[in-house]
Amino acid sequence: MRWLVIFLLPFTLFGFEPFFTVIDPPKGWLFTDPSKYEDGVKVVFIASDKKMFTPSLTLTVEHVGNASIAQYIKALEKIYRRDDFQELGTFKTSTGTAHLFQIDRKNQWGNIRILQAITLHEGFALIQTGACLRKEFLEVHETYLNAFKSLRTTSSILTSCSDPSLEKRLEEITKCWRKLCLTSKDDKESLFTSSFFQNNHWKPFVNYIESALESEGICWQFLAVKHVQETLLSENAL
Repeated sequence: MRWLVIFLLPFTLFGFEPFFTVIDPPKGWLFTDPSKYEDGVKVVFIASDKKMFTPSLTLTVEHVGNASIAQYIKALEKIYRRDDFQELGTFKTSTGTAHLFQIDRKNQWGNIRILQAITLHEGFALIQTGACLRKEFLEVHETYLNAFKSLRTTSSILTSCSDPSLEKRLEEITKCWRKLCLTSKDDKESLFTSSFFQNNHWKPFVNYIESALESEGICWQFLAVKHVQETLLSENAL
């Protein structure tokens, strides 16, 4: 699972949220290249890498401030005004009420169906998006719903993990990072990608997540590494 080492380069922070979010991806689905993610995208899974257009599942977090779900839905209606946009109802997750939408559109791949679940949480929209060819929708409909219902948030990465060793590791890398920031005149992105920080602190931490916390699940590992990187590069504290 060497995909974790992808997190060695800086990125644009996009309304970084003060909580940790994770989902359970469909079994056997594959990660896509994080270097191609758009702003706010946390993770993208695809059913196969053998097809030009394959069912996908995307988790996105968007800062919405004090916007209500009614205001957010109005914004969606404008975004999808050229598509067949439908509200399908709501369902419960451990984070709160999710609102379900269906969008049908046509592009170069054919007739596409998008199933989208949106939950507002602490000033952020947690957006789960499933996209597939409309003719394949019945095959993946339940798969999408099961993934959507698995959405959960915790106040921090520590409270999401059952292994007590994580706290010590986070303290160590945070202490080293803060010391480096205080003693260097370089910007944070340059410090993060420096060979000193990468080889002595970041890569060992990533290897720890990959090897010692495998029981937390591959999606948790991926999002945990991303979350810690975002936290270090932002003003938030672990």
